[in-house]
Order: sequence, then structure tokens, then C-alpha cells
Amino acid sequence: MSTKRMGSINTLARVFTPHDNIVFSANDFRQTIRISLAGTIALSISTFYNVQYGVFYVVYPVMLLSLVPVFNAHVARQFIASAAVNCVEMIVIAGYLSRWPVIMTMAVFVLYATRFRFMSKGPLFLFGSMGVVCQSTMLNFMSYPTNSWHTLLFSNMEACVLAVALSALLHYLIPDAEPRQPPPRIEKNAARIRHEYLLAGSVATLNFVVFQMCDLSDSLSAQMASILVLFPMSYRGSVLSSLWRVVGVGLSCLYILVVQIILYDHSRHMVLMMPLIGLGLAFSARLHVMEKVGAGVGFASITTIGIMFGQNMHPEQDLVFSDLYRISSVTISLLITLTVVFLVHKILNLFEPTRFVVTDPAQGGK
Repeated sequence: MSTKRMGSINTLARVFTPHDNIVFSANDFRQTIRISLAGTIALSISTFYNVQYGVFYVVYPVMLLSLVPVFNAHVARQFIASAAVNCVEMIVIAGYLSRWPVIMTMAVFVLYATRFRFMSKGPLFLFGSMGVVCQSTMLNFMSYPTNSWHTLLFSNMEACVLAVALSALLHYLIPDAEPRQPPPRIEKNAARIRHEYLLAGSVATLNFVVFQMCDLSDSLSAQMASILVLFPMSYRGSVLSSLWRVVGVGLSCLYILVVQIILYDHSRHMVLMMPLIGLGLAFSARLHVMEKVGAGVGFASITTIGIMFGQNMHPEQDLVFSDLYRISSVTISLLITLTVVFLVHKILNLFEPTRFVVTDPAQGGK
């Protein structure tokens, strides 16, 4: 990279971070720019082509670049393999097991528990986390007879390939200023690993049952929130994640409402709309990289912007009702999810092989 180009990036970083006491490194700034550009480009593509499942095209890139600040062949393989395996699993579950609801629910639990086990162990965290998100979203979409399975499956794969391509391109064009250190490994005993994947898998399965039994086709934000707060795979971690999620959803909904009001009659014009969306993604991404807690307030704000604009919002909708509905549905969903997490956590802790006990309160647990 040329000296002039480096100087321009450093100047922008200083403008973007006006306070000297805020920890916002050069790597953080580059990750912020990558996330905002990926979300804006993906949303532009999905809007231009008017794809049916635009939410996949927008959420997958921002999730990949937010959760994984580096790009390599191992990351790309995990991401694409997760999507491919999910497509096969969805065909088997929704196509062949749907006539036997009990067996289908058991199969869903096994798949969820397996994915969360990958997440708990660590090396295949991305494979497990994206598998959980894909599985929960696709099962919800496939449960409605009006949705085309072929379009859904192909959209899922195309969105994953787009996310990997954008991540590779943006890491090439905007590389890190210095090598990143791998995150510290958390030592876990066998009982804690069993507790984590059984807890998260059980609650995710109950979430699946609720969304299958109820007509909640407009509650994608609530469904995603109830799944994402399970990522810490512990009771205390889920409580903190829920609080962050509610705050992040509220901030992003407020920003989206302001944008829609400003551009009410012109929100179909991409030239006017995309810079404001990119600005919202940039500030959410900045908060995310500064928090350094994984799925915090910034991450919740990023994914909410992606979900809402990925669903092709338009000015003919009641925007105030739409925002209030999402905030209330997410809050109610999280309260119910936390209640179930607490009960399952207590039950699992009754047995020695699944007991979760840690000495560091920051890691969650009893």
C-alpha cells in the first residue's frame, strides 16, 4: 500500500475518532470500514435485483465481517460448507420429516446441539454459528407454503458466496495495519461443554416449535434475537446479550425511522438512500469493534439494520408501527427466551455430568 494511501486512511481514522481517550486502533477502523462497505454493497445488489430473500444477502456479509475480523481459506471453507450442509439438512427435515412432527423436532434438536457443540469447542465456531443462523431462518421461511424452496435454497447459497467474496475483496483492498493476535482460548471441562450445547440446543429447539405453531412470519427480528442471545451458551451470558440486543435494536430502529422520514418520498432512490444506510452501518460497526464483546450493542444494531432494510422496507408502510412492533416483539421474545434459558440452566445444573460451574464471573454460569 502506498504512503499516500496510508496517510489518507490514517487521516480518516482521526476524523472518525475525535476523542483521544477512546481505544480505537487502526485495525478497528479498517474493520469498521469493511463492515459498512460490505453491508452497503450487499444491500445495493439485493435492492437493484429485487431479490426475494434480500435479508440473506445483507445479513451474511455483515455477520461474517463482524464476527471474524480476519479472512483466510479456513474461514471461507467454514462459511460456505455451513451453508451447503444446511441446504441438504433443510431438504431432509422439511421435505421428508415434516409429516412426523415429533421426529422432525428431535432431528432439529440434534442439529442445533451439534452446531452449538462446535461453537463451544472453538475451532469450528464460525461453522457452528452460521449453521445455527441459517437453520433457524430457513426453517421459519420453509414452513410457509407460499415460499419457494428452490428460491430459498439458491438465495442462501448465493448470499454465502457473496459474503465470502466481499470479505476477501475488502480484506485485500483494506488490509489490517498490523497482524492480529488470536483470541485467548477458554479452557472448558467436559461438563461445561455438555451444559452449553444442551442448554442452547434445547432453547433453540423450543424456539423452533413456537415459530412453527404460531403465524409469526413478520417477526424475523424477534426470531433472530432469540437465537443470537444464545451464542454465549450460558445463563449470565444470555442475560447480558439480551440487554445489549434490546439497546442495539432500539438504537437502530430509531436511526432507520429518522432516515425513512427524511427520505420519505425518495427512499426508492438508491443514490440517496445507500449513503445514509452506510453511515448507520459505520457507526454501528464502530461501536461493535470498540466493545470487543462479540454480540454486543453494536452487533445488534448492525444486524437489525441489515434485517429491516434487507426485507425491502418502503414508505407505504406504517414506519412508526413497524419500528415499535420490532422493538416490542424483540423485547417479549427475549424475556420468554431468558425465562426458558434460566429453567433449562437450573435443570442441567442438577446433574454432575452437565453442571456449569466457573470461578470467573465474567465467563457466566452460576
